[in-house]
Amino acid sequence: MEGPHWSTTEIRMLANFDFKNITHGGQTWRYSDSGSGHPVVLIHGFPDTPHSYAGIARALNAAGFRTILPYLRGYHPDTLVPGRPYDALHLAEDAIGLLDALDLESAVLVGHDWGATLAYGAAAMAPDRVDAIVPIAIPHPLTLKPKNALQALGLLVMARHFLYFQLPWAEAGTRRGDLAYIETLYERWAPGWTGAERDAALARVKQAFATPESLSAAIDYYRAIGSKIDRRVLAPIACAGLMIAGGKDFGGHLGPYKKSKTLFGGGAELLVIPEAGHWPHRENEPLFISKLLGFLRREAGP
Repeated sequence: MEGPHWSTTEIRMLANFDFKNITHGGQTWRYSDSGSGHPVVLIHGFPDTPHSYAGIARALNAAGFRTILPYLRGYHPDTLVPGRPYDALHLAEDAIGLLDALDLESAVLVGHDWGATLAYGAAAMAPDRVDAIVPIAIPHPLTLKPKNALQALGLLVMARHFLYFQLPWAEAGTRRGDLAYIETLYERWAPGWTGAERDAALARVKQAFATPESLSAAIDYYRAIGSKIDRRVLAPIACAGLMIAGGKDFGGHLGPYKKSKTLFGGGAELLVIPEAGHWPHRENEPLFISKLLGFLRREAGP
């Protein structure tokens, strides 16, 4: 498989974002750490890699924040832990474990897609370790239960990849045609996102999933959805939150986000980027950065 085709802008932004490993309690994290100030952990989702936060991290560094960009467990071979599940509790523990490994008392967690799941779970399970959270493209899990058969059918259509990844041949089907299914998801979830940066993000995730074990791990996140959910990750969230939604993501259904606002003890804001799909923080990065910096200055200084 060919290597990723990065734009000149992204090559420049990534120049100072070197990745390294740290191991704690039998788990290895691969991450980039830059800047100084209050720590902000930016956790990517599916299908993506931490490199997509490069421009956002640089803006936060310039504003006086330290940024930490980890790979989701399994998305890099060094982070694989045979036998460790991908259920909500263990994902929340991954986020808190990274803080432990870096000797951080607390941090703000920004998470996209599965990264949002880590943020919600960590904030519920360890409120003293999470200063605030910024979930992107995913409302609180408690708001995703359909009220009736029609809503259930709508969710099934919009999130049919959840069913696809339960199939025993999901890995083989996803690998087919140079990971053509991943490209299909980009086109389906963010049809309005085009250009070099989008293409670079797709190329990087294809490179990550070229490792069979990493592709299997990414799919195992979905296979663990049926696991019993530990109550600790559904506890009330004490901190403040800034939720980000794409106006065209999942059919523009914003009801769960509005319900989610009531679940934050510290209050919550919702930014809807009307023209965006599933990557609102990338599809309108300047707007996202502006809103994020305002939120961080209120909740975490400097």
